[in-house]
Amino acid sequence: MQTRLVDKQWSEKYPDADTGLVSTEPCINPEYFERERELIFRRHWLMMGRVGEIPEAGDFFVRDLAVCNVSILIVRGDDNEVRAFHNVCPHRGNTLVMKEKRGRCPGRFGCNFHGWAFSPEGKLAFVPDEDNFFDFDKDQHGLTPIHCDIWEGFIFINLALEPAETLREFLGGLGTQLDGAGFEKMQLLKTYKVEEAANWKTGIDAQNELYHLPVQHRFTIGDAFVLKDDRFCRFSNVNLYNYHSVWSCEYNPNHKQLPTDALLNSLDSAVNDVRMSQRISNFDWYLLFPNSAILLFEGVSGDFFMTYNFWPLAVDRCIWEMRYHFPEAENVAQRLNQEWTILRLRDTLMEDAFQHEQIQKGLASRARSHMIMQDEELPIRHFHRVLEREMAQV
Repeated sequence: MQTRLVDKQWSEKYPDADTGLVSTEPCINPEYFERERELIFRRHWLMMGRVGEIPEAGDFFVRDLAVCNVSILIVRGDDNEVRAFHNVCPHRGNTLVMKEKRGRCPGRFGCNFHGWAFSPEGKLAFVPDEDNFFDFDKDQHGLTPIHCDIWEGFIFINLALEPAETLREFLGGLGTQLDGAGFEKMQLLKTYKVEEAANWKTGIDAQNELYHLPVQHRFTIGDAFVLKDDRFCRFSNVNLYNYHSVWSCEYNPNHKQLPTDALLNSLDSAVNDVRMSQRISNFDWYLLFPNSAILLFEGVSGDFFMTYNFWPLAVDRCIWEMRYHFPEAENVAQRLNQEWTILRLRDTLMEDAFQHEQIQKGLASRARSHMIMQDEELPIRHFHRVLEREMAQV
C-alpha cells in the first residue's frame, strides 16, 4: 500500500464535512459537562471490557462510572451468559460488592448490611427473616439489570431505560469493518490508568490525529510513520461513520530502529503468525463514540491491539485507561518484544498525558474561543459534530 501524500484530500473525500472552527466551550464549561452526564453517557453504549476478563461462571468485575454516579457489576452467570447489574442491593441501597473490583462469586453475592444474597444471574436467593416482610415476592426483588450486549468479545452497557438503538445499530459501519478481526486471539497483558487534570474530550482530541507526532514525539517515535517531505505525518485512509471514525497510517520503511529494537527482532527467529485480518493499514485508530478507541498495530511478533477509555470525573478531570492485548508468545524473545513494546508506548503516552493537561490549561484560560483544525484533523471535527448533534437531543 502507498500513502497518498496530498493536501486537503479528506475534505475532498467528505465534501459535506465541516471545515470551520471548533468551539472550546464543550471542554471547559461546567454546565455543558453536567448535561453530558445525561445526554451522552446515560444514553449511548459504553465499552466496559472484554469477555476474557470473566471466562468462568461466577467471574465478575466492577466498574465505577463517576460521570453517571453509578457502580456496575458485570458477571458471567452459571448459564454462561454475561450480564450487567447496578451494584446496589435492592433492599436499602447498600453497595453490594464493596472491596473486590474483580473476582469469582462463591455461589452468591451477599450484602454486608442485612445479609440479602443474590445469584450470579441476579436473582434474589436468600432474605434473612423473610416471613416478617409484607406481601413479599423474591422474584420481584433481584438485582437491577442494565442493558448489556457483546460484540467481538467486547462488553458494552447502556444505562438508558430503553436504548434508542441496539448495539449493532450503534456500531454501524465500524462494526462491519471490524467483524471477524481476530480480537479473540489476543490476551490482556497490561493496563495503565492515569488521572489527568483535563477534560475527557481534550484527551480524545489529542490522540485522534497524527499532526503532533513529528514535534511532540520526535524522540520517542521520530520518523516511524510515513512523512510528507520528511516533515509531516499523513493518514493513508480516513473513514467516517454515523457516530464513529477510523484513520490509518503506514510505517516508514526507512525508519532506523533503536539498537534494542533491532536486537530483540534479531532474537525473535520464530515469527508469530497471529494477524488481525481486518487491518486497513499498518496502524488503524478507531474512535468509538463517545469515549473509547481501538488501536490495531502490525507487529513483528504478531499483530496486537490496544484500547483507550477516557472516563470523565469532572469538567477538568478524567481517567485515561490504556489496555494492551497481545497474542500468546511462542518464545522468550517474543515475550521480551511484547514487554519492550509496552514500555516504549508507555513513554510516548506519558508525553501525551502531560500535554493533555497543558492543553486544558490553555483552553480554560479562554484566550481563544475556538480551535483551528486542518485537513488531517478532520476526525476531530467529526467527533465534535457528532457530540453537538447528540447534545441537541431532548
